[in-house]
Amino acid sequence: MKSSMHPIVLTVSTGRCGTTFLEKSFRASFGNESNWITHEHLKQQVTRVGKYHRCYDESVQSEMVNDQIQELLNKWRSLSETGPIVDFGWTMRSLIPYFYRQLGDQLRVLYVHRHPIEVAASFKLIGNYSIYHSEDWAITPYHPNAMYPQFASRWDSMTPFEKCLYYWLEVNASAEELRRTYPSLKLMELKSSDLFRSDTVLDKIVQFTGFDCYAKPIVRSRERNRREIFLLERRPIRQEWGHYQRHPEMIEFAERLGYDMSPEFVADLIRKYQLPRGVVPWLRHRSGFWAFKEWVGKSLRKVGLR
Repeated sequence: MKSSMHPIVLTVSTGRCGTTFLEKSFRASFGNESNWITHEHLKQQVTRVGKYHRCYDESVQSEMVNDQIQELLNKWRSLSETGPIVDFGWTMRSLIPYFYRQLGDQLRVLYVHRHPIEVAASFKLIGNYSIYHSEDWAITPYHPNAMYPQFASRWDSMTPFEKCLYYWLEVNASAEELRRTYPSLKLMELKSSDLFRSDTVLDKIVQFTGFDCYAKPIVRSRERNRREIFLLERRPIRQEWGHYQRHPEMIEFAERLGYDMSPEFVADLIRKYQLPRGVVPWLRHRSGFWAFKEWVGKSLRKVGLR
């Protein structure tokens, strides 16, 4: 088959949207030495996905493209002569404008989104915008390509949870912008929740990405990215979740995507990201047990005991 008949697929998502599930399902179904199925193949330190947010300008693209990016593009061009290629990771979404300029119709984009409260809570538990601030990923309203610079007047008073909501808004609004900027770009949009509800959705993704050329059914992975108990006990969501109502831009965009942003629904949704009930979780949270355990582990590794 000719190269033009095999798609090269990149993904737009915030992360925490089920793309690991997709990669594992595709690998279990179609994985072999002759095709390419990855998740975040190039990491954020290489793509600098935050720094090159909305990278449409060719001169800025030339600044973004390093040896690893160009080598991967050349390799994919060659490999696509024999089969489809997909990376399901969020770390490569900044490459889409450049890859589209290089690949044209061969490039396809999978756009996966999830309820903003779930995404923001998940990232807050990890430590985004509290412990982790790298410009490699962390978009702020001071970014020269920020779509919502008006958040700058609120930024210093926003909690990490709210800043994660802002991140959700910037990423998803930029995905919508891709459609307007490149009306001929083949783009498939879906909700994260639909991945786990319907095999029909998975079949459509198989067809969109070109893996239907293998004429075999997809095997649904049983693995999930779980919320680890230490994250829930170390950085649980508190009453700050109600601050989402301070940001009408985010609420309006989420409702356009079909998400329920009512206080009643959000209050119910947020419970799974709060401190688990019981004396032991409370004691570990109040005592800083998990932070101490992490410190001990790092100290032991430094002296070579682990």
